[in-house]
Amino acid sequence: MSAPPNRFIEAPDIWPPPGTSAPETNMPSWGTTIWRGTRCICPRCAKAPIFNGYLKVHPVCSSCDAPLGDMPADDAPPYIAMFVILHFLAFIVVLIFRYGWQPSAYEYGAMLVALVGVCMVALRMAKGATIGILLKLGLKREVLN
Repeated sequence: MSAPPNRFIEAPDIWPPPGTSAPETNMPSWGTTIWRGTRCICPRCAKAPIFNGYLKVHPVCSSCDAPLGDMPADDAPPYIAMFVILHFLAFIVVLIFRYGWQPSAYEYGAMLVALVGVCMVALRMAKGATIGILLKLGLKREVLN
């Protein structure tokens, strides 16, 4: 009896994936890249802002010409922001039920306004960090013909 044919003739773990560009060589370390992204400045040079408005990304960095607009940061930032914020919210809910604190309607309203504000800030920070990670990896959006 012979061995079954190997379906994986080619290496399944090729980096960068076919159709993407190689990672940028002049990028800082991972920690610096992510930190700059969360501060909403260019992950490569830290001299120009990433965003042109609340979540609209500049096509390229005005200082170092990094392709910020080519990074496909579509769905990951909201999930990251929700993951982080909902863990803090769950902690507050546990404290409310554990210690029997019964906030008034005004306190609930203030907490809701604060939660919306924190979510908006966290979404912007998560999108900046995601753009930094994608820029470090060299993963760009596909151009459709």
